[in-house]
Amino acid sequence: MNAIPNTTSDLPVAQLRRPPTMRPASVEDYDQIAALQIRNGFAAESPEDWLALWRGNPAYKQDGRWPIGWVLETDSGELAGWIGNVPSAYQFRGRALRAATPHSWIVDPPHRGYGTQILKSLMRQPDVDLFICTNVSSRSELFTNHLRLSRVPVGEWNKSAFWITNYRGFMELALRMKSIPLASSASYPISAALFCRDWCTDGRRQTRSSMSEIEPCYLFDRRFDTFWGELQHQNENVLLAVRTRETLTWHFRNALMRQSAWILTFSKGSRLTAYAIFDRQDNREIGLRRIRLVDFQALKGSEQALSSALSWMLHKCRQEGTHVLEVVGCWQNRPGLPRICAPYQRTMPSWSYYYKAADPELSERLRDPKVWAPCSFDGDASL
Repeated sequence: MNAIPNTTSDLPVAQLRRPPTMRPASVEDYDQIAALQIRNGFAAESPEDWLALWRGNPAYKQDGRWPIGWVLETDSGELAGWIGNVPSAYQFRGRALRAATPHSWIVDPPHRGYGTQILKSLMRQPDVDLFICTNVSSRSELFTNHLRLSRVPVGEWNKSAFWITNYRGFMELALRMKSIPLASSASYPISAALFCRDWCTDGRRQTRSSMSEIEPCYLFDRRFDTFWGELQHQNENVLLAVRTRETLTWHFRNALMRQSAWILTFSKGSRLTAYAIFDRQDNREIGLRRIRLVDFQALKGSEQALSSALSWMLHKCRQEGTHVLEVVGCWQNRPGLPRICAPYQRTMPSWSYYYKAADPELSERLRDPKVWAPCSFDGDASL
């Protein structure tokens, strides 16, 4: 839902000659969907990346009838709106759950009065247990009450926690964004002051830990299937997105091909006991080089591996001149994990993680924060 349109139509609906027709999307619609994204100011996914949201997706392969999304089509055959429908699998209390995530909701300005039609089609589809929305923008947040979506009760999904790992470069960018004269020169004393401040506070020292136990990994091997079996057994009362080897490989396929993902593993003998996944997600518009913690999972007794993983990545970021290491949603502070508070936070324009359960009984159970372990692996936040 990261590309939700403005709800205000440029033209009153009554002035439109004929309303667009809504229909299920097909793979043949790609060219028009890409054009729709571009003319509305969004980057278009490549054909390969777009198709990979479904092809190769283990949750999609389980049901070939799953609609890839819905479109609005005008009389002339031009697409005026689109919403993607990405499936995923979850486990909760021994039950397999099917989840749907809205992806890239875009409608042309003259037809935005009809935009809710395709969104409602997604939310009303049968045989879906859970709707997971992890890219809710400030515009789309207007619809959350109308659709009876709930905020995920763990984390702070309107905030981002981060560490500065390239002080001078970060401060120069910040000063340039504020149009401060001589930003490059001014960044030196300010960055030095920030560095000293962080060095003297617990925010930097608390992430120091042994890094010798970390083994960087370049693919998801068969140990991850064994790990997933143990993880779900130990967390039967926790809602977890499925993390089989096949699912992890599909989810991080692009990042692994670009060599912009880091898989850090922790083992006892040949047994995988924890892992952390980081992904490079730069902001090219302002020149910010950024790495994000996307996922961390640990078996009982191995939760402290999170401290080691963060220490390893902070060291790498400093070596390579990366500006920041970030955790969107501040989920690293969820119960059961070591308390690690980043020195800095920024507030985002909306609460980005909402959900809705189709079954009233499941909905009631998910009100309990203890059953949640959310992170940026959920939904399409890191696809």
